[in-house]
Amino acid sequence: MLPSNLTTIEGVPDSSEAVPGMAFFAGSGPYGKTCGDCVHRGYSKEAKKAHWNERLQCDIYRSYRTQACAMYKALAGHHGPAVDASNKACKYFEQKPPR
Repeated sequence: MLPSNLTTIEGVPDSSEAVPGMAFFAGSGPYGKTCGDCVHRGYSKEAKKAHWNERLQCDIYRSYRTQACAMYKALAGHHGPAVDASNKACKYFEQKPPR
């Protein structure tokens, strides 16, 4: 990413900390937490193309798991790119329940 020509202020997120597909700036969440620890990373998405099922006589849309941010989808209104699990957490971070 290109460096910003704007003045940077301590404690305020900079454009260099923006990660495509994240709901907010990386590192704005709890210290030491990552997207891999967040409940919002990963959700089921329906395929765009349907497959005809002869037995049921209807179109079937398969669903699959994506590693995109569900909070990004809720805020932006569309699906975003996959988010790496090692990214620093954003302010919308919610801890995954223990398995």
